[in-house]
Amino acid sequence: MSTIKRVTVRHAPRSIWGHLAEREKTLPLVTPLDVYPEYQDTRGSWFWDSRMAVVEIETDDGVVGQGWCEDGVGAISLVIDNHLSRLVLGSEASDVEGLWDRMYRASLPYGRKGIALQAISAIDIALWDNLGRAAGKPVYELLGGPVHPSIPVYASALHPVGHDKVAQEARAYVAEGYEGMKMRFPFGPGDGVRGMAENEAHVANVRDAVGPDIEIMADAYMGWNFNYAKKMCNRLEKYNMAWIEEPFVPDDLNSYAKLRQETSIPISGGEHEYTKYGFLNIIEKEAMDIIQPDLRRCGGFTEGRKISALAQAAGISVIPHAYGMTHIHFALADAAIPMIEYFPLPAWADLPDSEMEPIFIGEPKPSNGRIAIDPLPGLGVTVNEAIFD
Repeated sequence: MSTIKRVTVRHAPRSIWGHLAEREKTLPLVTPLDVYPEYQDTRGSWFWDSRMAVVEIETDDGVVGQGWCEDGVGAISLVIDNHLSRLVLGSEASDVEGLWDRMYRASLPYGRKGIALQAISAIDIALWDNLGRAAGKPVYELLGGPVHPSIPVYASALHPVGHDKVAQEARAYVAEGYEGMKMRFPFGPGDGVRGMAENEAHVANVRDAVGPDIEIMADAYMGWNFNYAKKMCNRLEKYNMAWIEEPFVPDDLNSYAKLRQETSIPISGGEHEYTKYGFLNIIEKEAMDIIQPDLRRCGGFTEGRKISALAQAAGISVIPHAYGMTHIHFALADAAIPMIEYFPLPAWADLPDSEMEPIFIGEPKPSNGRIAIDPLPGLGVTVNEAIFD
């Protein structure tokens, strides 16, 4: 048995979403703050700084596991250093269920969702990484897998930067072997009928570029309301979309449920939801066709497994939000996950200077639209020391 002797939190001035985070701050995309004219231009007008928190769990046998989460406001260290670490230090590293439950219950007065759960997620990911390193096995084996030798990935980019550029980008993804791709909607309710027409033209352009045999999806990033979404879906039915993502703010499940009754286009969401309780609410309200949990938010591997089990029992697809080793291991060990998201660099884009140093050492890239990984201990990557302040 290994006892936890050290819990450390460090912050890095980088986003776990990589180059995508900085690019999306500068582009015209619909967001939940579009209702305020002063924040309509770009996400960067209101979004927090790109930062991540890295948690290290060291046991008395010298094994160190790493976990991470988004932390643009620098709050994760406060939650862990001032509270959660006292519940973790001195505990057995293998007690992942008990540690998760104790942290969740202890943080209820200020937690249940948001920063507290992101802190718990990072600790949980670090614990699983530690267990894998100690056992000399990849995390997906500890989770019961692998059930797949490799996982399909879909290309997630296609920002509204002009029809010619977008069509070029979409065709490049097809040539690279991707069988699905996701675009971003530029407009919401404040832009009226003109915005609706532009949204439809964006979808039509991608469909024309890739043909009928490629799955296409689009993300509204919580920027629509029900009446607008109903009209947009009516316009988009003919493009045979795989899903429309996050049309509403995450707590407006009534609108999600109503929209599902109005359209044949599958509706997805859940990247901003937390714990099995939050996802059970989605399932019971029949609010989504596809749930997209992010293990770095919703509770790590320990909770992610329970969320997936609930979805499987309800016949709902699970497609994790965003790329990363956490979701690769999760998908390899879960027969219910058909694909994961990947953020390729668009054919028209240049890599920002800040992205010259990789965030993770050893993180693989897809080949021919799929991702496979070597059976390395733990998560199989380490956080690059060069990214820290």
